[in-house]
Amino acid sequence: MSPETLGVWGPSHFTTSAQRPAGAALRVPPSKWAELSRGETVWIHEDKWGFDAGLVDEVSPDHEFLWIEFAGRGRRLLCGGDPVQVWTRG
Repeated sequence: MSPETLGVWGPSHFTTSAQRPAGAALRVPPSKWAELSRGETVWIHEDKWGFDAGLVDEVSPDHEFLWIEFAGRGRRLLCGGDPVQVWTRG
């Protein structure tokens, strides 16, 4: 996936949740991750790292696991217990 795939939606690098990207309108709790669609743009927020944009690559329907593809940096597995927030356009 290239940065062009994400277009104006990412990648974003902010330092606080107060600087959440305007497009990141809805926080999705881990219990709702199974409702995300493959290819959907999401923003991942981590304390001390800020926001980063990616695309949903895989969603586990039975568990709270989510694979995110980051432009040019590969995939990352998120688990429901990880200290991250997942945001969508709403």
